[in-house]
Amino acid sequence: MSENFELLVHRQALCGEGPLWMPTLNCVYWVDILRRELHTYHRESGIDEVRVLPGVVTALAATRSGQLIAAADRGFARLYPGRAALDPVTAVHSGDRMNDGACDPAGRFVAGTFTHAHDPQRSALYLLDGGRARPIVDGLTAANGVAWSPDGSRMYLVDTAPRTIWVYDYDPERGRARNGRRWVVCSDSEGRPDGIAVDAEGGVWVAMHWSGRIHRYAPSGDLETVLWAPTRRITSIAFGGPRLDEMYVTSACFGYDERALVADPYAGALFRFRPGTSGLSLAPWNGL
Repeated sequence: MSENFELLVHRQALCGEGPLWMPTLNCVYWVDILRRELHTYHRESGIDEVRVLPGVVTALAATRSGQLIAAADRGFARLYPGRAALDPVTAVHSGDRMNDGACDPAGRFVAGTFTHAHDPQRSALYLLDGGRARPIVDGLTAANGVAWSPDGSRMYLVDTAPRTIWVYDYDPERGRARNGRRWVVCSDSEGRPDGIAVDAEGGVWVAMHWSGRIHRYAPSGDLETVLWAPTRRITSIAFGGPRLDEMYVTSACFGYDERALVADPYAGALFRFRPGTSGLSLAPWNGL
């Protein structure tokens, strides 16, 4: 184990995703998409509670009441952790299922869709405004991590299959993305870009699946930092801790046989490290 990374939950999650720091509860929620599990990692005790959900949940955001809004199955749903219950809000119309997501600076929940065959241009990014979902970016292959610059004027979006990170001009008041352009195109050796998070200085952190690399890009798109996680299979990242100076990292082990698990024993675990910079406070969902 690298001295910079702390192993928090040594569990072979098939597809760990969606870490979300909850400051009032001093915990991190995360999910195992393929096992339909909601995990609650309690920072103080180190206990990881697990609840089985009635549907597939791929991304989470907090609500103003302390509950959760989720990207779930083929749409959006409220999630009640205590009852492990999902209350559908609305459906979307592209992709095979939902994927990564986060709240924009105004509290609108934004999440993308995914196709199992990685079909070009069959996925999209949707914005949940109240009880209605509308597409704000289409023509994607595998919509993944999404995040905003500190001033909310830029939206970063990962399209994993073509290894591309896009940047858009973003209007936080109207919830509209425009002028999309390729910001970073990753090489095969770097891995596949997956989850992302933006720090208070505007640096963009990216989990690179299949390589175990964590990249930090300057707002210009220049690669400034490369860290190596304890597994090749990292999936998503999120800032957390009372000062937002910790980073939580999920990972996966789907597709591994016994030999591969021996070679990559921490695949599927939850980790934490201190990146040397702090994250941004995330707006709660503005829905009812």
